[in-house]
Amino acid sequence: MLSEIYTVAKLKEVLADAWHPYPKARERERWDALPEGLRQVYVARGESVLDQEWSSLSASLFLDFARTGNRTRFQAERNKRRNALGQLLLAECVEGKGRFLDQIVNGVWATCEETYWGVPAHLSLQEAGRGLPDAAEPTVDLFAAETSALLAWTHYLIDKSLDDVSPLVRPRIELEIDRRMLTPLLEREDFWWMGLKPRPDGRRVNNWNPWIN
Repeated sequence: MLSEIYTVAKLKEVLADAWHPYPKARERERWDALPEGLRQVYVARGESVLDQEWSSLSASLFLDFARTGNRTRFQAERNKRRNALGQLLLAECVEGKGRFLDQIVNGVWATCEETYWGVPAHLSLQEAGRGLPDAAEPTVDLFAAETSALLAWTHYLIDKSLDDVSPLVRPRIELEIDRRMLTPLLEREDFWWMGLKPRPDGRRVNNWNPWIN
């Protein structure tokens, strides 16, 4: 139905030729024009996580929810990593001196090495159910989508700087986003939040939908 209403020709009429929602970090005039007080805040936040350790999220920590019902301990460690990467990214965009790049790449690489970008409480999405994530069956939840967005913004905002550290960083981001997010979203219609298949409780589209898509 939608493909009949919104034809390829009609979409071409409204789509932008290039995706450029915000200035990239190398467009210094725009970033340098930020108010000094705001710049100091974001740089200070980045400096506060320059010593962030990117140790792996352990299997036992991941199993905490299945064993005890506690989702807080894992999510606190996971969120600490995501928040640190976001703060480092914005600090580098604001300052533009390369001081935060190595730690950004450390954070990107550590994130790409995680088996699952979501949280243990949402593992009912996978066939194996709750416990440890099945690397062979990437599933999409709200937190996995959030992580994908963070890496995509990193890829976009500091593109050339990432290449200067290593030409393999951005391809790794692309690989992981495609494998974990884009392919499952294109090939599956059974994630409960999609609302594409009837549910026993009668509920349909979930509010995760706009944030994930």
